[in-house]
Amino acid sequence: MPARFNAYPPDRAALVRLLDDDQAYRIGRDLECELCIDHASVSRLHATLRGAGFSWMLHDGGSKNGVRVDGERVADVALDKATWFAVGDVYCSLEPLDPAAAERLREQHENRRVVSRWLSGRLSPSLGIDTLIGQTLDVALELAGLDRGFVLYARTEEPLRVRACRGMETGEIGRREFAGSVTAVDRALASQHSVLCCDTAESPWLGVRPSVRLGGIRAILCVPLKVARNSFGVLYADSRRPGPVLTELDVELIEAVAGHAAALLTARQLRGDTATLMDEAANAGIHAPRWDELAGKRD
Repeated sequence: MPARFNAYPPDRAALVRLLDDDQAYRIGRDLECELCIDHASVSRLHATLRGAGFSWMLHDGGSKNGVRVDGERVADVALDKATWFAVGDVYCSLEPLDPAAAERLREQHENRRVVSRWLSGRLSPSLGIDTLIGQTLDVALELAGLDRGFVLYARTEEPLRVRACRGMETGEIGRREFAGSVTAVDRALASQHSVLCCDTAESPWLGVRPSVRLGGIRAILCVPLKVARNSFGVLYADSRRPGPVLTELDVELIEAVAGHAAALLTARQLRGDTATLMDEAANAGIHAPRWDELAGKRD
């Protein structure tokens, strides 16, 4: 029977896959594995899952750190019910599904894509720069299920500025008590890749940050705003409660929205629809503080 596979690598999006029972799935760090888990404790080819009638067989492929079920290291085991197991240091689960439940899961994933495309389609450069940026943040928070956030944005040769906030006042971002992480934002800007953590209590690089401890922050997501390799901002979102666990699909959808918004902002700049972003902000009565000045006040 089909099954739902989940893996929860630290500081990564959760891997969620619907498995068909007529094929084998390799679990490992190698990019060619059907179930690729990017974690140092996972071998390149760590284990294999294979459908076997009304159960699934989990086979350790000779990995260094092994496969554990209920804390016991195993070489081969049949999984005929919802089961937690560990691949190296990464916790995983397998839940056998009947065909109807499998179809519902497929429909849920497709519905999320449809909703994401619909929300993204509502973004338009005719809204104005600040409205467009604000709506992009609203869409990202809705898709991620996080509580609050802000967007940093700058045109070429301009400093990054806070252009939209939700769930917080702009002034909060400049205080030490701000429950966010300069480190997460700077990582996203430097790497040009999304940075996320579903539970900072388990994160070695976020859990020790003073701003995170002071604010009781639990989940963080930072997504660069970029077109091709050109980055000109970042979308930051966080929550004071654990989860919901962000999956690879969640991050994919939010990155798609951020990419669409970045393309619209770039097109608006190229058309010269506005003289300067700061003039527009001033006309709207908006103060857009510089990120480098704010970041220097916190950890």
